[in-house]
Amino acid sequence: MRYFTVLFFLVATLSASAQKQVVKGNIINELTKYSEQGINIINLNSLKVSKSDQNGYFEIEANLNDSLHFSSEGYRSLKLKVTNDWLKNASMTVYIKDNSTTLDEMYISTLKLTGFLQVDTKLIELNDYYYYKQFKPAEFSTTFTPKLNPVDAIYNSFKKNSVNSKKIEKLKQESELIEMMKTKFDRETVSALLNIPKDDIVKVLQNCNHTERFIYTASDYQIFNALNECFQVYNIEKK
Repeated sequence: MRYFTVLFFLVATLSASAQKQVVKGNIINELTKYSEQGINIINLNSLKVSKSDQNGYFEIEANLNDSLHFSSEGYRSLKLKVTNDWLKNASMTVYIKDNSTTLDEMYISTLKLTGFLQVDTKLIELNDYYYYKQFKPAEFSTTFTPKLNPVDAIYNSFKKNSVNSKKIEKLKQESELIEMMKTKFDRETVSALLNIPKDDIVKVLQNCNHTERFIYTASDYQIFNALNECFQVYNIEKK
């Protein structure tokens, strides 16, 4: 009987440790102190996603030391590490900063705008370029030219980080994350997932012969796939 009790205790312990842990929280606007709805949360380790509800409440699967990335259009992105205190406590308050920009009055010609401030602002700038006006989707190309390879330092950093390669493969199975990235255009998610600065994302895609319009108007999911293809082709070129 004693051995049975010990065995039962071990099984129960292992079963409990195998259960998925969930962290909870409330997202508050640091300036207004109001709850923020629709903030995207990504577990950068497991690639699980969540979103804050109308009361700013969220919960997401996470383990100790996992990194959670918070982002939304018009807000500064935030990355937090899951601590023992957070796992033990019922909930945690997360403060997020507004990143809104006031635009002067301007004349907008017949452009096909997206509804996203950062993207549309760039489209208006690009409209002054002749090659942009002549752009057709069929002109898009990912072919490398010998003198236009991605920045070596960026590529080598990506290549050495095996975690990135695993994330790319794992992301293909995470339908929720894919759907979320299809609706985002601020590059925050791509930057966080691959640990690449947003400016470097532009440099890599420019050197891969992607058009300016694609670089600034494609969804985060399209950009993520383009970067992956870019690095894969560059890897073949280097061999």
